Amino acid sequence: MKAEVITIGDEILIGQIVDTNSQWIGKELNKIGVSVYQISSIQDQKEHILKALKEAQSRADIVIITGGLGPTKDDITKKTIATYFKDDTLVEYPEVIANIKRILNKVKHPFNAVQKYQAQLPSKATLLMNHFGTAPGMWFYENDTVFVSLPGVPYEMKGLMQNAVIPAIQSKFELPFIIHKTIMTYGTGESVIAERIEDWENNLPSHIKLAYLPSFGRVRLRLSAKGNEEVLLKAQMDQKVRELHNLLPDIIVGVEDGDSIEKK
Repeated sequence: MKAEVITIGDEILIGQIVDTNSQWIGKELNKIGVSVYQISSIQDQKEHILKALKEAQSRADIVIITGGLGPTKDDITKKTIATYFKDDTLVEYPEVIANIKRILNKVKHPFNAVQKYQAQLPSKATLLMNHFGTAPGMWFYENDTVFVSLPGVPYEMKGLMQNAVIPAIQSKFELPFIIHKTIMTYGTGESVIAERIEDWENNLPSHIKLAYLPSFGRVRLRLSAKGNEEVLLKAQMDQKVRELHNLLPDIIVGVEDGDSIEKK
């Protein structure tokens, strides 16, 4: 199961803000057995967004978009997504208006036409109610691909992911288990380690991957396994860690267990 994350906003591209959303989304998707295939940051520009959506659909089963859902004229994500889905039309959701009024009332802010626009969503969208902000999220299923559009404000995005998107993905798809183990080494460089374990690495089964994570004075070796049988995966991973200990007994200083991802 592959996902792609697209963040929309010129403020990301010019370095005005740091894109922490993609990092967080990638981590949460990995926890439930979804692999992130690609992460992209693009401009608030219609043709650019349309191209990114088309390319993402050709690569991924799930496309998650953040940003561009505000009430101002530069927030064009919603209209562009409607265009992408065969010129879909926007319809008004009374329950979103009620939610916006509830939120604005808390800060003594008047409700006006600008906020009312945020209650208009493409007719093909499944509403994801945002209880932390005025811009709702949207879920689409088109040509065997799930598209999710979320606000770019981090705490709003996280609330929708945790309360709506993650449960929906787990309900819709049969997801694998993912297990990580990280072996810490000290005092030997990445290239030397790679040479010492070359034969072992070349003979890893296809569902187990090795990544080198170097930093000053140390290298972490991260093993990642994906499959449908958790007990078998754990046994295989334990065996591979033992083999590494035999190959690198002089430089391994510890092992970290990653979270085991259970099916829901």
